[in-house]
Amino acid sequence: MHLCRQYPGVAVLDGLLYAVGGDDGTSTLDSVEFYNPNNNTWTMVTAPMNVARTCLGVVSIDRPLYFKT
Repeated sequence: MHLCRQYPGVAVLDGLLYAVGGDDGTSTLDSVEFYNPNNNTWTMVTAPMNVARTCLGVVSIDRPLYFKT
């Protein structure tokens, strides 16, 4: 994981584990990253969320990820 984060939303999409938002102990995060267990790597998603969020729910319905705070 590239950023230390607590209270992120998490979901699995296409075999990748997404960590969305959360906070780093100082501020709320707008970043998203995913873990690929096939090659044991974390990758940052280039486009952040438009609003920083923590303690959020994340679900995948028909492919996109949806966020709810």
